[in-house]
Amino acid sequence: MLRHLFNIYQKKVHRLTRRLGPHALYEKAPRNPVILNRIGLFQTTLETKTPRLPEFALARARAALEIGHDTVLAAPRYAGLVSDHERRQYALALARSEPRAALPWLRPGESALRAACLLAAGDTGGAMDALRPLDPMLSKSKDLHAIFAAVHIQAGEFSRARKYLKYALTNTCMDDIADDSPLKMADFVGKKCTRAAGGALVSVIVCARDAQSTISLALSSVAAQAYRDIEIIAIDDGSADHTFQHMLRMARVDPRITVHRFPNNGAYASRNIGMRLAKGDFITFLDADDIMLPHRVAAQVAQLERTGAHAAVSRLIRLSEDGRLVAPRIYPYIRHNPCSLMLRRSAALAVGDFEEVRMGADEEYEHRIGLLLGRDAVTRSADVQTLALHRGTSLTQAPDSGLNSPRGRRARIAYREAWVRRHARAARP
Repeated sequence: MLRHLFNIYQKKVHRLTRRLGPHALYEKAPRNPVILNRIGLFQTTLETKTPRLPEFALARARAALEIGHDTVLAAPRYAGLVSDHERRQYALALARSEPRAALPWLRPGESALRAACLLAAGDTGGAMDALRPLDPMLSKSKDLHAIFAAVHIQAGEFSRARKYLKYALTNTCMDDIADDSPLKMADFVGKKCTRAAGGALVSVIVCARDAQSTISLALSSVAAQAYRDIEIIAIDDGSADHTFQHMLRMARVDPRITVHRFPNNGAYASRNIGMRLAKGDFITFLDADDIMLPHRVAAQVAQLERTGAHAAVSRLIRLSEDGRLVAPRIYPYIRHNPCSLMLRRSAALAVGDFEEVRMGADEEYEHRIGLLLGRDAVTRSADVQTLALHRGTSLTQAPDSGLNSPRGRRARIAYREAWVRRHARAARP
């Protein structure tokens, strides 16, 4: 009975989350651990004093795991007393550090989550067995295609993985899905894609520091976009390696690329410089170790023109250096990508610069657009338009900033808590 009531409550929270930004939800329920969890205010969740309901207790336990505390609860104690959403979210938070300990928290029908936890535990055969009941449902979900691809990659069945990825990703222009060699980032650069008719100029800003091994591929993925009318602003942020030389070599091949070099200011300061240099009607960004899938620019321009929105964002999937699909949060493999932001020049002028912090400013900027320009200012696409490289030296993996590092997560959570409160103050009449 309690589970049924809490499922109804979670549906209400779901609707609120779709309708309101994080700052508005925080103002609406500053002491509700379920809603605070939804908007990523995990430290505040731990500090709340609420009734001792199982749902709220589990929300606080999940927040403790997100921050990096060791909080392993016994699943039977909460059986039937909490919502399915809160139970699944606790299981996924637990699976980051102890994937097998998460399995008792899953119901028999939650095959994709079970497969993801088993894959995180290194049990490829168990993950394959868990996915078998889902074969008839594949046509309904990109997330399912992605986890099927992840399991087949782990099993060394690369041509089958390519078949699933072709459906999970958006307009990949993959040359040969029968290829049975390990996956590489370069496989997804649209070298043979048909070029679309152009339109308004789009400025693509690519900032890099010590990225000599990835910058050429990142710039190639922009140069190979189906949308023709682009300028590519490549900014070297004080690299100590040969990043700048690789940029210059690419610029000699493609005159649309302009290269700039500055002392190390940080990624977001470099983006701000890039926005001031940009001449396009639309502005978008790419990290130096990621690639754009070949129709990303065309799709985002079309989306902005169709909806009249001020900005557009899409989704990403992560690929490791050895060709595996990676999900730092265990499941799903496809995630919202605030770094894919494309905005109108007018929106950039109205909203201003990125906050010049070390990490997380993409998400703050996306929500600031909504705060300043209206709830419908940002249109979000379910399309996967970016492939992100998962490697140990990236900000998302480094010990003091990584998604799977307790220290990194605490730093990201602290920054998110700060900007949500700032946005809430700014939104008050």
